[in-house]
Amino acid sequence: MSPRAYLAACAAAVGFALGYALPVYAHLQNLYYDPIARQLLVGAWPGPVPMGYLGQILYGLGAALIAVGIIRVVVRRAPSATVIALAGAWALTAIVLVGAYFTWNNWP
Repeated sequence: MSPRAYLAACAAAVGFALGYALPVYAHLQNLYYDPIARQLLVGAWPGPVPMGYLGQILYGLGAALIAVGIIRVVVRRAPSATVIALAGAWALTAIVLVGAYFTWNNWP
């Protein structure tokens, strides 16, 4: 894998993690699926039953695409080994922090 592609993949991981957590943390409008009523809803929090993972995945994919687009425009030459190491560290940190946030919210 080329260093630019690796940097873009790391940016996509950071963007997806932050975009996935954003609607829940900031109480944004989100797409929910209500399995009892079998319908899609849009709202900040429509109740305890509707599941918001579909909207969160869409937010995550959108943020990942934006992050990759920014990296593709900004990075013109091959990044150094330090930049590559920092990008990998940021990607892992973002995934761990968002995973810990959702794990903590599920704690009784």
